[in-house]
Parts: sequence; structure tokens; C-alpha cells
Amino acid sequence: MRRIITGVLALSLAFSFVLTQSQTAYANALAGGGYSSSYSGESDFLNLAAGGSGTFTARFFNDGTQSWAPSVVGLLVCLADKTTCNVASPNASYASNWFSSTVYATSFQNVTVPAGSIGFFAYNIVVPAGTAGSTVATFNGDLGLISGGTELRPEGYFQVNTTPAPAATTLTISPTSAAMPVGGQQQFTTSNAPAGSTVAWSVTGGCGAVTQSGLFVATATNSATQPCSVVASAGGQTASATITVFGSASTIACSATKTTIPADGGTSTTAVKGTLQDSNGNTVSNDNTTSISYTNNTPTILTPADNGKLVVVSNGVSSRTYASTTVPGTATISLSGTSASGTTLTGCSQTVTTTAPGAPTKLAASFSPATLSADGTSTSVLEVDVTDANGTIVVTGTGSTDTISVSETAGSTVCTLVGGGQSGSSAAAAGSAFFTMVSTTTPGTCSWAATDTTTTTVAAANATLTTVITGAANKLTVTGNTSPKAADGVATLKVTVALQDANGNTITTPASQTTVTSTFGSGCTGTFADGTAGAVAVASGTKTTSAGLAKFTYSSTWATSGCTVTFTDGTGVSSTSATIVFTAGGATGVTCLFSPKIIKNDGSSTSIGTASIVDAKKNLVTAGTFSMSFALLSSNAGNSPTGPVTTQSTSSPQNTTNGTANFTVKSTTGIGTDTYRASTSISGTSVNSGSQTPADCIIFVSPSF
Repeated sequence: MRRIITGVLALSLAFSFVLTQSQTAYANALAGGGYSSSYSGESDFLNLAAGGSGTFTARFFNDGTQSWAPSVVGLLVCLADKTTCNVASPNASYASNWFSSTVYATSFQNVTVPAGSIGFFAYNIVVPAGTAGSTVATFNGDLGLISGGTELRPEGYFQVNTTPAPAATTLTISPTSAAMPVGGQQQFTTSNAPAGSTVAWSVTGGCGAVTQSGLFVATATNSATQPCSVVASAGGQTASATITVFGSASTIACSATKTTIPADGGTSTTAVKGTLQDSNGNTVSNDNTTSISYTNNTPTILTPADNGKLVVVSNGVSSRTYASTTVPGTATISLSGTSASGTTLTGCSQTVTTTAPGAPTKLAASFSPATLSADGTSTSVLEVDVTDANGTIVVTGTGSTDTISVSETAGSTVCTLVGGGQSGSSAAAAGSAFFTMVSTTTPGTCSWAATDTTTTTVAAANATLTTVITGAANKLTVTGNTSPKAADGVATLKVTVALQDANGNTITTPASQTTVTSTFGSGCTGTFADGTAGAVAVASGTKTTSAGLAKFTYSSTWATSGCTVTFTDGTGVSSTSATIVFTAGGATGVTCLFSPKIIKNDGSSTSIGTASIVDAKKNLVTAGTFSMSFALLSSNAGNSPTGPVTTQSTSSPQNTTNGTANFTVKSTTGIGTDTYRASTSISGTSVNSGSQTPADCIIFVSPSF
């Protein structure tokens, strides 16, 4: 931690002082007169950052005959030569309550240090604000007489503070990838650029250009074989973002979440997807309007599992869910479509293989619900399935109609079969058998073993049911919320509400079931970007609980980030609430709206025309930046002057912010209406390429309003 000066150096220093009496003296004289010290130790060096504070402590042994009185003996400030002491410190900016400008400290707590004892000398430092990382500040010193500055013995004491080195940073770019049509824009930003550096932007691959503020504009389509990137460079570091510039849709690419599923009669499903691609194989991720048709060529093998749900394209992708039948084989789903411009797309076909269940090898058993009220009346269903080695239910063939026996192995005082008893049997249908259990008034767990008495090589299964003492109905609790869902009018959002006692146990007692009402609160209604009203809808506003649960289904074409729904039952049970969220789709068009719609013909009244980027349902789309044009389309003046009754005072085009651009118009002295057209021809990351369908809005100018 320090260098201890040698005896030879000490003599040399003393001798040098004698030799230079007639010259300017930089080394201090020795005190003598019974004053002497020996270095005994010190605290650790410090690593304080700018603004940090800490304490240094040094220990010296009094090996002389003279006591060290406080304010008489002190730890003197020395220069780097370790001999010039009792001087101003080169680190004076670090000083924090030092004894003086030339003395760090006198004895700790101002105690007298007798001969033969150890004295402690402590002083504080504060690292100046703005001190650079890796700065080394060395504090040299030695004991001496404060008055006169003579040293007791030159020993070369020093301590050091080193400010921590600045943390290494890595330049990053955001977003790390982007896809857009020709003309699309994307604003890129960087983080962690080296201090003092300037970020330079460039494009590799020739798909577009980027400004030195990081705004990229796509100019040409590319493909996987023609990679393109936006590159940020600063301080010798680089970061890049992958760019995909796509053209209009020309083909449909097929895929499936699972290409092989069991032929188990509907338990297993797969989603067949159609992805719109341009001629280079890029996903046309801004397309939300192209129509894709799904043709099931093998309905005996697969069947739709989405209840006739409308198939829509979202961000260039559509999908439909299919379930297996009990017929094994290879199914084919054909996809075809027509683009928004009327062009027939090259279609595709997706095959899905359904496999017959294997030989029955084991049983699977489960209770629904798994927890009941211990009330003597609540029931739960034990389902026992005959499965193959992969867990697929044997819906046909050997094992599908086997006789299943169940017996209670523990908890006979907790639950029984409905009708009484601890055992029973039933023939399986399509590989499954069902047994209804009823609770007693004794809480606990009851365990049941299930065996296949027809095919004895099938492994048995076990399941456990729990019962609990539940009190009076006390509260409703939301136990499930599938938010967010798309605001497309098709997607369904489900909220599950449980009837519980004060301890949070769900009450399954049949006599305690109640009717729960769903009531919309704040955030559930609003307006679309075109000014029309929108609202979240519920399939049914009232539900009767079953086994303690009420399940509500919602849908919406209006996007909302926070629709509050309250659930009550009207009997004094505490209500509960849930926040449900519906999200806007990709941008597909433009809306235009004046506010106010009528202004006075005084030559100074103004109105703001708000042009918005919207999805297919007219929800505002806030992502992306677009160039919006706003211009007078026509005028219908009712008096002189006969020209436009408004003038536009905002330049066009304007870039959108959070999906909107505002344009101000001012009245003239004319009376009538002006129609303005809002349009965009530069598309963002999720808007169809090319010019969008424009939107028109009308401003009325009147002598009275």
C-alpha cells in the first residue's frame, strides 16, 4: 500500500538538507528534541468515483521520548518528492475538512499520543465532480510539527484514490430490423455511443438511403440473396439493422404449426397459415386487405375447428385452425387469393398427416374441477382416457370401448361416487370414461385408482381430488383474462370470474351459485379516427356461475388500451374488475376530420384538419412515420368571392406523429364549403405500398355558427 523510506535514504535526505543551507530549501528539517516516529500501517487505497467521499487513516508509533500533543504534531502534506512537506497539496480540490491547507490531520479525536504508543491520523477526501475515470490522485505525507513544519522522521507515507475506469459501452441500434414497402420510412436511433463521438449513418445493399439523423427511406426491393442493412458508426464501433424492402403480393406461401397430428377425433389441432409474399419471397407485412380462401380437400380427415371464423389477413399472414377426425390419412388444404388490386395470386397447398392412435398402453386420469367445497353436494368429474404410448387417446379400435374400473385408495371420508360407494366401472366411449364424485363435509384429499379390466396390459392411472371448507360467499375474483386481442370484430377475449369465500377459496356448492353481471366502465367506448363511435361488446352481460366460475366473452372493432369491466352479483358480495385490451391492426388507409367543422367568415377564424393513419376498422395506428399530404380538392362558395372560402396556412406534406398530422385552415370572407383531401404516398412499416385510398373532409364557413 505504500513505500517505506530506507534508513540510507533518510540519512541522505538529512545530509542533503545540511548541504543546502545556503540555497533555497525544499526539504524539511527534522524536529529532534525527543520527537520521533515509525510508520505502523494505513487503511486501504480508495476507488471513489467523481463526487464520492471517503476517509484515509495512517498509523505511526511514537518511538521518541516526547508525547504528541494534538494540534502540535500532525500529518503534514508532502509533495511527490516525499521530502518537501508542510506545503499546499497538489490535490487541494479533494480536501474535506482537513486540519489546514498544509496539514491533513492532527491525532484522531485530538488525543495525546504518549511515547511508546500508536497514534492514528485520519482525514477525509471528496473526489471533485467531473473527475475522469482512471484518474490517480496520490496523497503524500509524513508526521511533523505543525508549527514550523519540521518532520519527525521522513518515511515516505502515501495513499491513493483511483477513480474507476468508465464502463465499456457497445453501440446499439434500434430497431434491429425493419420491413417496409418501397417508399416506406423507418426512424433509427442509437444508444451507448462512445463519449464524444458522432454517429454516422450509411446503407449497405442498395435498398434505400438514410439521412444523418437516422431516417431511412426504402427505394428498391431486395431479397434474402440481396441483403441490405442500415449501419451506424461511432467511435470505431458499428451497429447494423437488417432491412427488408418488399413489393406487392404475388404469391401465397403455405405452412402449418403441426404437419402431423393424431387422428383423435378433434382433441388435436393444427393451424394452417397463408403468408403473402412478393416476387422475391419477402413477406408483404403491411397487407391487411388481400382475400385468402381456404379449401379443405379432405374433409373426412380434417375439419375446421374455428366455428366458421372469418379468415382475415393481418400483417401479411392469415391462418385457419383444423382439427383431426378419427380417420387417419394425409389431408390437403389449398389456399388461393386475389390482391386488393384484383391480381390473382399464385396459390399453394399444405398437407397435414393424421396418424391413427397406437395400441393402448396406459390410462390417463384427471378431475375437473380439481378442488371442491367440502359441503356434501359439490361434484367433480373424473375423466379416464385410454391412450397409446404417446398419450394420444385411443378413439377407435382396440381399447376405445374397454371397461374402466375405479376404486378409492385413500380419503373415503372426503369424497365418494355419486350414489355412494368407493368403486365403480363404466365402458369407455371413443377411449374415454367418466365418473362423477361428490364431496362429503370432511375436508381433505381423496385418491382414486383407475384400471382397464378389458386389456390388462394397459397401465393403471391415479388422480387426486381436494376438498376444502368454504365459508359464505364473500367476493368475486378475476381468475382469467386473455387480453390483449385484435380489434377486428372476430377475435374473442375471455374473462373468468370466480365466486370465493373470505379466504379466497372458490365456492362450488350448487346452492351457492349466483348470477354475475358484467358492467362496462371507463375506456370501453370512444371514437374511431373518422369521428364515428366505437365500443367494446360482450356476448352476454350476465352469467350464472357453474362450479363457482362465470365466463364472459368480449369482442370489439374499436381498439382500446384499457376498458374497465366491473363484475357484481347484487347480493352484497364484493365486486371485482378487470381491464381488457383490444389492439389496432396494421395501417391500411387514411381518415380526415376538421375541428371545428364550422368557422365564421371573418377572415381570421381557423380550424384544424387532422389526417390520420388507420387500420381497416378506422382505428388510429400510432406506429411508424408517414408523409401526409393535405390539399384543397374543391370549393362551393355561396357568395362573392367565388373562390375557396378558406386558405391553408400549414405547409404540405407533413410527417405524422403518433399516426396523425395536423393542418390549419383560415376563413376568408366568403360563405360556403371547402373540401380538402388527405393522402399519403410514402408508406410506413405496416401500410400497403403505393398510394393509399385518400380521405376527404369538409370545412363549413358561415356568417353565424
